[in-house]
Amino acid sequence: MKLFKVIVALGATGLMLPDFAIADEVIANSTLRRGTQITAADLNIDTDSESERVALLSQYVGMSVVRTISSGAEINPKDVAEPVQVKRNSTVKMIYRLGRLEITATGRALGEGRMGDIITVMNSESRKRVEGRVTGLGVVEMIR
Repeated sequence: MKLFKVIVALGATGLMLPDFAIADEVIANSTLRRGTQITAADLNIDTDSESERVALLSQYVGMSVVRTISSGAEINPKDVAEPVQVKRNSTVKMIYRLGRLEITATGRALGEGRMGDIITVMNSESRKRVEGRVTGLGVVEMIR
């Protein structure tokens, strides 16, 4: 963590503010292409605090890169997202639950989705389009 003193000019006089911390930096060790799942080896974390390092690692490791990040560039939270669990046009397991009854079918995803996203799926047999929530890798639970 870097500490800086800030001087704000007020006409001919200055005002000294107390030290403040600049946020810890997370830097890409190599170029990370869109869709890459981040590992600890991909990151260089500039912090003096081990607890901050662990917190930042847990924030980024396992996430998916949403745009290509160059080697040496800072990684921000907006640059990453939960990994895609269902890819467009992939075969998915469709689940419909009603109480203790569970019906499963096979379908084709008409869009990609991350955990919790609502996507449209086409039932492979009936060709009917339905909406469901992504609940796992290749799994979509139908919405009633």
